[in-house]
Amino acid sequence: MYFGTNLVKMDAKGRVAIPARHRDRLRERCGSRVAVTIHPTGGSCLWMYPWDEWETTAEMIASLPSLKHENAVLKHILFTNLFELELDGQGRILLPASHRVHAGLDANAQVGIVGMGKRFEIWSEAALEEQNAACLEAARQTDSEVSDSLQQLML
Repeated sequence: MYFGTNLVKMDAKGRVAIPARHRDRLRERCGSRVAVTIHPTGGSCLWMYPWDEWETTAEMIASLPSLKHENAVLKHILFTNLFELELDGQGRILLPASHRVHAGLDANAQVGIVGMGKRFEIWSEAALEEQNAACLEAARQTDSEVSDSLQQLML
């Protein structure tokens, strides 16, 4: 599982260094191969999966009934925007130009690599700050009672 946020600088060519604490695990787990696609609900970030995790996820997505409109949309967004990338010798990935534009990632700017359990999200620093603030505000607005699903997770 992957957790935490790391800010790294994207270079002029669009390369982003994967944080050192995740590199070895990615190399062992999936031979340095990752899948990068755009956020399926229009969020201004990218999703990055270790390749083996992506294969499992892709099988689940592919098994959804395609005649249901939202499933067809999800498949289209995730599958048509997917790139298979490989970490280079310095632990970097080259993000496709289309994906950099989608996520608002500028050359020579800070990029947030966020561990989200089984996958990562890649954000511009400004969009990540906005997302964090929005999530904190949403949590404050939520009813003070703990949801059933959260209660089930508590020890």
